[in-house]
Amino acid sequence: MKKQLIFLFAAVSLGAFAQDPVVMTVNGKDVTRSEFEYSYNKNRDVEGAVEQKSVEEYAEMYLNYKLKVAAAEDANLDTVSSMKKEFLSYRDIQLTPYLVDEEFIDSVARAIYDRQAKQLNGQDILTMQHIQILVPSNGTQDVKDAALSRADSIYNALQAGADFDALAQKVSENRNTARYGGRLAPVGPGMLPKDFETAVYKLQKDEISKPIETPDGYHVVKMLNRAPLPPYSQEKDAIVTYLKQQGIEEASADNRIQKIVAQSGGTLTREAVLDSVMHAHVGTDNDLKYLIAEYHDGLLLYELSQREVWTPAREDEAALTNYYNSHKANYAWKEPRFKGYVIQAKDKKTFNALKKYVKKYAKTNPDGTDLTNLVKEEFNKENLVAKVSRKLVVKAGANKYVDQYFFKQGTAPETPDFPFTTAVGRKLKAPSSYLDVKEAVQADYQETLEKEWVERLRARYPYTINKDVLSTVNNH
Repeated sequence: MKKQLIFLFAAVSLGAFAQDPVVMTVNGKDVTRSEFEYSYNKNRDVEGAVEQKSVEEYAEMYLNYKLKVAAAEDANLDTVSSMKKEFLSYRDIQLTPYLVDEEFIDSVARAIYDRQAKQLNGQDILTMQHIQILVPSNGTQDVKDAALSRADSIYNALQAGADFDALAQKVSENRNTARYGGRLAPVGPGMLPKDFETAVYKLQKDEISKPIETPDGYHVVKMLNRAPLPPYSQEKDAIVTYLKQQGIEEASADNRIQKIVAQSGGTLTREAVLDSVMHAHVGTDNDLKYLIAEYHDGLLLYELSQREVWTPAREDEAALTNYYNSHKANYAWKEPRFKGYVIQAKDKKTFNALKKYVKKYAKTNPDGTDLTNLVKEEFNKENLVAKVSRKLVVKAGANKYVDQYFFKQGTAPETPDFPFTTAVGRKLKAPSSYLDVKEAVQADYQETLEKEWVERLRARYPYTINKDVLSTVNNH
């Protein structure tokens, strides 16, 4: 019997291999064709991702991705508590569809329906539109009389054939509903002021009321429709759709998990239940398996990329300076740049003081960046009277204010609230440091770090690509 089981296992394993051959092996871990196809086909549909990448080119990218994952696992990043928590939270969301309790959802939907039926107590649901003339709570009798007179005029116009939608949009003072022709959400008993409710329940379909007084003014109402609550079978889909928008599926899944944990008598935890659900489905649902694995690996990759590439490329000032000094020719300008700030002020006195302040700052802090907080403390303690841009390093044509006030060409838009404007700075024929071309240097240095990292990983970890299997991707 034991030999039979071993033989059966071997047959299943070989069958699986034949059906899903290995495209590549990275640090001892196989990447099957189905996994590679999942990633390739998913990413080729993303605009700007891999439209121009052949399968062979994408295989090189995917190999680099898997090498980074191997390095992250070697660094034990998958054991970091915060990362495990974030991964499990995402994984649990993906497992929700497999735990949705339809009976639970139906019971909630039925309870909502029954509560609505009880509230209606056999009365109709009303669908109306209205035109409202507001009356202030402290309005005098003369104000009330004038509002009523306007409402009467509106009623008479409607009786004479005026279009309700058009009139509501034009004259209703309830602007929230006016834009929709005065339409109100369907209502039932207990949802309106008592006197208003009594009056509108007397209206028949298409009937228009005389002005109805409420605490906030007068309303002219048209009854669009009135009908009893439909049976539950007709309302269920709409209620369930609403409940799904409110997260009922997640709530039902959570309710189901709690039931399973309770029924186990404490032998199961929430995590154990979800682990079981995941293992039950990843074997038959490749999309789920690869989606969960992709997120897991993505978290590892994000953390390791921050350490190895992104943070150094953003924050290592010495390395960025050295990189710039070694590649200065790449950052040469064909035309000069303005380096400085655009300033604006409400009055001449503030403008002169601001210009002097910014000139001094630019001279003593040539690579300073954000003056906003300093100007706020110096000039805008009580009122906004002065404005300053971020530091600019721009050529002619890139900023209209710099063009007019520094390069003496073109005309900038007028700013009536801040009529005093100029550009404070100096002309540069070439970058004075990497900071003048910071974004370009950071991008190039990041690309260099990325290439060097991949080279180290390819030297560190063993890998193979099965080109025969690769040639069958999306063609088998």
